[in-house]
Amino acid sequence: MLKEMSVLFFIFKFLMLALSYKLYLIKKEPFYSALLFSIPLSIVGLLMGHALIGVFIGSAILFALAFVSCWLLSKVPNGKPHYIVLGITALVVAFAL
Repeated sequence: MLKEMSVLFFIFKFLMLALSYKLYLIKKEPFYSALLFSIPLSIVGLLMGHALIGVFIGSAILFALAFVSCWLLSKVPNGKPHYIVLGITALVVAFAL
């Protein structure tokens, strides 16, 4: 049961990353994209029964990661560098937290 929940949370993280990237492409605002990424993940973490302080620290780290990622996306040109930043962000999301 725990294995399935962690896999679902893993998939949910990537879904939220894709949605926050889509919001970034529309609004070009890193703050709202980072909020869209971190708030639903913190709510799901609380629903899964994780400790409040752990969810708070984890969502702060994920918010910072998403904000820096979107900020970098605004600084690099479109094309290959844009997708490299997005790929590195996806790898960090996959192997961190």
